[in-house]
Amino acid sequence: MEENTAAVPQESRQPSAHDLEVLSRQLGRPVRDVVEIPARCVCGNPLVAATAPRLSNGTPFPTTFYLTHPVITSAVSRLEAGGLMNEMNERLTADDELAGAYRGAHEAYLQARNEIAHRSGTGAVPEIDGISAGGMPTRVKCLHVLVGHSLAAGPGVNPLGDQALDSITEWWTKDRCYCDGAWDTAGEAPSRDLSRHGPQGLPEIVGRPAPVRKSKTESESGKEGTA
Repeated sequence: MEENTAAVPQESRQPSAHDLEVLSRQLGRPVRDVVEIPARCVCGNPLVAATAPRLSNGTPFPTTFYLTHPVITSAVSRLEAGGLMNEMNERLTADDELAGAYRGAHEAYLQARNEIAHRSGTGAVPEIDGISAGGMPTRVKCLHVLVGHSLAAGPGVNPLGDQALDSITEWWTKDRCYCDGAWDTAGEAPSRDLSRHGPQGLPEIVGRPAPVRKSKTESESGKEGTA
């Protein structure tokens, strides 16, 4: 079986402050609750972030492997726009062997998440028991999730993630670095989180506390004292 040079050994998965800064720049927002870097570029930059199954604000988070590299995410978006997910869903209904392998990928995802929960100290998250991501085990709803899983787990685990990786070689391959110019490296890393999970800063990177979102009442009160 072909070696996946993007997947990294366990001892290299601990995220450094530099990794977290790069992830924040790749995503354009502060990353939250990243506990491992399961796949890296040949240059060492993160390709995939592993997120704790329960965020620090208490929210259950089933998407363990989050694809972060802008070149790969853009390439996968092209596949989605081209209708590859529809084709995959049709194959899942017609090909029992593929459907079985995809169910196996679902089980592997759950096992990997449980292992990460144990290593990170998160513990069990019963709210998402049996729930993986990306549409598994019966549908394809997000190719980015499947590609993130394939990069983290290595080839032969998620057949549709592997197929998607094979389909983006025009834009990205695991044996080359595509990081130069792929994200903004000037100035401070993003420190304001506008995502649905609420604000979370990276004090060790940007040198200031996480921003606090004001309530509507507080905001209106502040406006009254300004010109």
